[in-house]
Amino acid sequence: MNKLAALLLFFLLGLHAAPQLAAQEQKPGIFYRITGNGLKDTSWLFGTYHLVKSSFLDEMPAVKKAFASSGGVVVEIIADPAEAEAVQSMGMLQNQQLSDLLDQPFRDSLDAELKSSVGAGLEQLNQFKPMNVTLTLSLVHMMKNQAALLGKYTGLPLDAWFATKGKESAKEVKPLETLRQQMELLFNSSPLEEQVLGLKTFIRRKKEMTGLGDELIKNWFEQDMRAMNAVYEKTLQVSGEEDRLIKERNINWMKVVPQWIQQGSHFIAVGALHLGGEYGLVEQLKKLGYTVVPANPK
Repeated sequence: MNKLAALLLFFLLGLHAAPQLAAQEQKPGIFYRITGNGLKDTSWLFGTYHLVKSSFLDEMPAVKKAFASSGGVVVEIIADPAEAEAVQSMGMLQNQQLSDLLDQPFRDSLDAELKSSVGAGLEQLNQFKPMNVTLTLSLVHMMKNQAALLGKYTGLPLDAWFATKGKESAKEVKPLETLRQQMELLFNSSPLEEQVLGLKTFIRRKKEMTGLGDELIKNWFEQDMRAMNAVYEKTLQVSGEEDRLIKERNINWMKVVPQWIQQGSHFIAVGALHLGGEYGLVEQLKKLGYTVVPANPK
C-alpha cells in the first residue's frame, strides 16, 4: 500500500454498542475516565468516528452524562465557515491541471472510476489535487459500503455535536488545532508526485483499501481499541509511512491537554485512533501519572 494512501485512510478516522464489560476486564475501548495526579475533577476521553451522527449517543447515556457534567470541551478543531472557505484552495491545483500530472492510460481509468463512483468525470475535477480526488473517492466508497450502518443515525457528526452542544451549554470549547493545520497536513505535506502514486494505489487496490476502512468501522462499533490500533500499525508497516498523522499530532496535543484538565473537568473528544498505542493519549496521560481507565458508556 502506498504510504500516502495509508495516510488518507486513517485521516478519515482519526474514526451498535458492544456488550457491557465487567470492570475488572479493563478492556481498552473508546471511552475513558481520567483522575489522579492532583486532579480535583474527573475528566473524560472519548474516541469518535468522524462519519457517525450524534443520535448514536442515545445508545451511550454515560457518555452524554459525562459530557453534561464537564466544565470544558476539547475537540480536534472548531468548524468555522469563514475559515473553511479560506482554506478550500489548499486542495486545489494552481496554474496546472490534474490531467497534466497523469499518463494517458491512467487518465482514462481515473475518468471511468470518477464517472462511475462520483457521477462526474476528470474534466469536472481537473483542478483538484491528487489527494483531494483520493479523499473524494474514499468518502464516496466508504459511505456506500457502510450506508446501512451509518444511515441508522441522524444529527450532526459526533465531533461537531460535542463542539456545538458545548457552546450552547456555555462551556469553554477548546480546539487542539486549526482547520488550516489539518488541511496543510492532508494536501501539502507530500509532493504532487507522491500524491499521484497514492491516487493510483487507491484505484488499482480499491478493494483492499476500502476493506481496511470497513474493518476499522467494524472495530469502532465493537469498541475494540486493540483491533483498531492493530490495523493502523499493520498499515504503517506495509506502507512505510512515518506516524505523522497520529503520533506527531498526539505529542503536540499533549503539550496542552494536561494543563487544561488541571484547570477543571474536561470532556475530550477526538478521533478514536488517537487513543490507543504507545503514543496514544491514554498511554501518554498514564506516563504523566494520571489514572486513565475504561469507563462503561452505558
